[in-house]
Amino acid sequence: MLNKTRYVLAFATITLVACGGGGGGNDSTAPGSTPSTAPAVAGPLDPAQDAVANSVFAPLVEATVGTPLQGVLACGNSIVTRNVLDIADAYANGLMSPSTLVSTAPAAAQGALTALVGNLSGLLGSLTGATTCFGGSAGDIPVPTTNPLAGTPLAPIGDALLPALTAASQQLTASSSGTAPQIGATQLATIVAQLSDAYSSALTQIPPEALTAPILGGTLTSIGNSLAGLETLTTQAASGAAPDVLAASFQALATGSLDDLLTLVLPVGVLQAGAGSGASTNLVTTLQAAVASLTGGLAANPTTTLPANPLDATSFAVLPDIISQLTAALPAGLAGTAGTTPLAAATGPLQTLLGSLLAPITGGGCLLAILGLC
Repeated sequence: MLNKTRYVLAFATITLVACGGGGGGNDSTAPGSTPSTAPAVAGPLDPAQDAVANSVFAPLVEATVGTPLQGVLACGNSIVTRNVLDIADAYANGLMSPSTLVSTAPAAAQGALTALVGNLSGLLGSLTGATTCFGGSAGDIPVPTTNPLAGTPLAPIGDALLPALTAASQQLTASSSGTAPQIGATQLATIVAQLSDAYSSALTQIPPEALTAPILGGTLTSIGNSLAGLETLTTQAASGAAPDVLAASFQALATGSLDDLLTLVLPVGVLQAGAGSGASTNLVTTLQAAVASLTGGLAANPTTTLPANPLDATSFAVLPDIISQLTAALPAGLAGTAGTTPLAAATGPLQTLLGSLLAPITGGGCLLAILGLC
């Protein structure tokens, strides 16, 4: 069992901004560093961002304290749940006045884009087993000068991302006077496209088991998908696309990101596949239908805020049981992996752990029988 100190540290890591809402600032301080604030963007996706951070990532981070997966999860939350969806919110807000969107949206999104660059830099460190991100909107992690993943199976991620991260950082870094350069819609879209394309290229070069590994693979895939969706939205905005086109892309980005966070990062798809054809419930389909219902109105009304605490709705009722079963097993299942890499932990002990959740236990049934998976 985690002791009280470890529990508090794990929860604080992921909820630095979750309690404050997607529209507030976030102060994150690493040991030995100076505080910095990367403001989040208040927008229609705030309730979903907060719900995912609180209900999904906080328990997973708590359960993986002291294991290589903790840092990966914290970075995944920072990048997808916070930074990408904050930038999306800035463009949704811009649709309140489409004629000025190309000037107002990039200005509102620039802080989140800067944090995205920092947290993608942190991801490289987290994939070595370090804890580098803080789980919130802020991301003041410097771009590494050398690839921290060099010599590992995940080296292509660093090789591909470092040039794009360096170029982005140079464009976004404040001058000696302390004033950050204001970027426009085209420059922002170009930065996002370079990050997305570099990351996508990297994923084609890493071992297949990295992308199929529970939690790790889901996180890596979710980041790639969210960057691709953000590239579409920002590129369309820079080219002067019609408001209805932008609204549809905003909805697609929100829907796709939430689908990934709830079925890939949270390894529902892996559990579903492990249960095989005998499962009476298709949890992936259930959750995707719930997300589609939640985000279904965004294309028509992109500036309308989603309902408060959306994951508390009955359509997401399977989530608490999934998270409860998973987080109860993770501490023991990953014990002793602190010295390994995230890839080793995910493809070894974690695979065994998830298999045990579906295996028959003394007294009948399997641990996920309540969900109809066995």
